[in-house]
Amino acid sequence: MKRMISALLMAYSTLAVAAPNVPLLPIMPLSMPLPAGAPPQSDSAMEFSRVRVAEAVEAMYTQILKTPYLIQPEVVADERLVSFRFGTGVSARSEVSRFMGLLGLSVRTVNGVDIVGIVKEMEPDKEPFVYRPKYRDVTYLVELLRGLFPKGEFTSTRSIHGAPQAITADAATGQSKMPAPAGSAASLLDTDPDALVFNGTETDIKKLSSLLAQLDTRQGEVMVRGQVFEVASNGAEGSAFSLALHLLGGTVSAGVSTPSTLDGFVRIKNASIDAVFAALSSDTRFKTISAPSLRVRSGAAGRFAVGQDVPVLGAISYPGNGSAPVQSVEYRSSGVIFDLKPIVRESVVDLTVGQQLSNFIVTQTGVNNSPTLTKREVSTSLSVADGDVVIIGGLAENRESSGRIGFSFLPDWMRSNTGQNSKTEILLVLQVSRL
Repeated sequence: MKRMISALLMAYSTLAVAAPNVPLLPIMPLSMPLPAGAPPQSDSAMEFSRVRVAEAVEAMYTQILKTPYLIQPEVVADERLVSFRFGTGVSARSEVSRFMGLLGLSVRTVNGVDIVGIVKEMEPDKEPFVYRPKYRDVTYLVELLRGLFPKGEFTSTRSIHGAPQAITADAATGQSKMPAPAGSAASLLDTDPDALVFNGTETDIKKLSSLLAQLDTRQGEVMVRGQVFEVASNGAEGSAFSLALHLLGGTVSAGVSTPSTLDGFVRIKNASIDAVFAALSSDTRFKTISAPSLRVRSGAAGRFAVGQDVPVLGAISYPGNGSAPVQSVEYRSSGVIFDLKPIVRESVVDLTVGQQLSNFIVTQTGVNNSPTLTKREVSTSLSVADGDVVIIGGLAENRESSGRIGFSFLPDWMRSNTGQNSKTEILLVLQVSRL
């Protein structure tokens, strides 16, 4: 019995040692290979986290599609970071196409090579649109609207001006525009366009038409009536401003809107300008110097001048080549000059006023060949309502005179000394009426 058991154990040991030499069965694949021509499948999930667009596209072609590809420079320069995850068991090419479509990329195949680029939108057709302004200037409208239509095109006419040949009233108001000489090349270009031409899409043209209807409106105008008084008084009577308020207190039934502590300016509401003129002219100390009346468009400058243009020596230029130096002569205005520039707004009128009283006298010191300009000038900017009367004062001039009364052959102690102080002040009265 023991011998039988030993034989069985020996036989089992022999089989265990020989088992490794027995050939193993082949391992079956988890999935059958795709037939030729079938689209590649995504067998496992692939995930991208915060990578650049070009890097994600490159990984898809090298690890999933495994087809020739070309990435255009604009895709390589794309700095966007993307995160994307592929699922399992789906068509890899459809998944890649969906990924690129979401990022605005396009794929086109040329000779078996996929070219990856950025989708370029087709620009809509543009057509010209001509508009002739009813009230506003073409340049004004173009400057307002240009920034709202970056893809559209506005035409404009360049303006070329000739060099100034003489001093005109425009130069004193800050407008140095001089027309180009007739017949010159500049005169052919120095034209103000009377039509606005825009080249854009149909949507932009509709938007532009709607805006033009709101912007091309009639500009406001104002009628400014004024009177300049020269008030003579002595020191005991106070300023001309206080005298005017005293005279108007019993004549004009209107409230003063400016505190009395502000000397030199007052605004009177709901008052008749004719009543104010009549009240001030009734006093002999108030002498009317000028009574300007101007109708001015909003944003334009008006000027009222009564006086003369006096030649004044200007700069000296040296032409060279042994030529004699040239002395220029400028003409400067003197007299009563009244400048005005209104800007009409919804509720008020912003008014810039300048008043000057000047004259030339003989120069006693310095450059004797050129006269000296003496002037009294005031300029201010204020906001007034329709119909307000504004009084501006403070342009005062003091004069002192002295002398002796008696015969000249008498000694000084037998003659009496006399002296007189006189004061003149300029008062400007204005009324602004909207038209």
